[in-house]
Amino acid sequence: MNSNKNIFFKYQFIILLAMFAIFMLGCTLVSQTGTQDQQGRNGNSQATAKENIKLGLMMPLSGDAAAYGLPIQAAAQIAVDEINAKGGINGQMLELVAEDSKCNPKDGATAAQKLVNVDQVKVIIGGACSGETLGAAPITEAAKVILFSPSATSPDVTNAGDYVFRVAPSDALAGKVAANYAFDTLAKKKAVVFSETTDYAQGLRMVFGENFKTAGGEVVADETFTSEDTDMRTQILKAKSGNPDMIYIVAQTPAKAALLLKQLKEAGMEQQIVASEVLLGRDFIVENPELVEGQIGVEPRVDATAPKTAALFAKYQEKTGEAVPWPQFITGVYDAIYLVSDAIGQYGLDSDKIRDYLYDVKDYDGAIGSLTFDENGDALLPYSVKQIKNGQAEEIGTA
Repeated sequence: MNSNKNIFFKYQFIILLAMFAIFMLGCTLVSQTGTQDQQGRNGNSQATAKENIKLGLMMPLSGDAAAYGLPIQAAAQIAVDEINAKGGINGQMLELVAEDSKCNPKDGATAAQKLVNVDQVKVIIGGACSGETLGAAPITEAAKVILFSPSATSPDVTNAGDYVFRVAPSDALAGKVAANYAFDTLAKKKAVVFSETTDYAQGLRMVFGENFKTAGGEVVADETFTSEDTDMRTQILKAKSGNPDMIYIVAQTPAKAALLLKQLKEAGMEQQIVASEVLLGRDFIVENPELVEGQIGVEPRVDATAPKTAALFAKYQEKTGEAVPWPQFITGVYDAIYLVSDAIGQYGLDSDKIRDYLYDVKDYDGAIGSLTFDENGDALLPYSVKQIKNGQAEEIGTA
């Protein structure tokens, strides 16, 4: 009896050991499967999807200059979505990492520091304004990060660095076009200049004044105002006393331009106004029809009927529910992202090779038109002179 019991307990013990071994093996297999699944989700397995390629985007996303930054951001996302829908860049998706650079050098530098040192991007699209672009340039240049602006036009950007590019011609050209058109075509001889104390506005002010004088004209008053000023009546009275026959305006933002135009009308200054592209913002024209009627502006020429351009503008309107406010900026950022995408597709995230690729761009068929970069990374583009008539910006000249 005892012998049988012993045999029974021995078999029972063996069965328990076998069951425990099976249980432990099952736990190990489940653990390994779970680890492999987690690796798949985290991208740690060779069979998983590749990580996204991050592009920095620094724009004024708040304040008055968001009138530029938000539309540019929307157009940038259209380009990214199109590229990703086609499979991305060699199977990797593009991702925009946006920072609010607020249209000034200090916040431009802060945005660049974050994108370069924290997000570790190799390309930054931006800034929209010249000030934030110039504030970021020393940081991106030192890190050998591409800084690619769709809209910064200050002449100082030309020499901002070897890794700095822009799909926007320098104000060294825009100011000259405005001055020559005013003197030669409009036959204006005495100008007053109102300009905001920003990098963009001061660059245009300087170039316009120099070229207007060279042509034979006289600048009878050269008045400035800060971005914080809300009353320009003192400057207007001084300018009015010079008995000008035209007014040249360079404001940084549409909001500041509207304020100045209102105060000029209140002071009875009805002379012909020639201005930078700020007065040609299509939504600005719709919102201020009486203020802008008859005014003349100069902007890079964009053919809205070209197939690539028309398709982009249709997508922009569908995405935002609004008409394109700045044709040259919307097309500029769209082309910038496609050019960068092509460069990364060929050379990866090697900033030296991306830089060299951009320098070699000649007659690129872009949404902005035929695009070529010069030896300084500046875009070479034609200009359009437009006059606002019945709420529309009509072309009256080219250069």
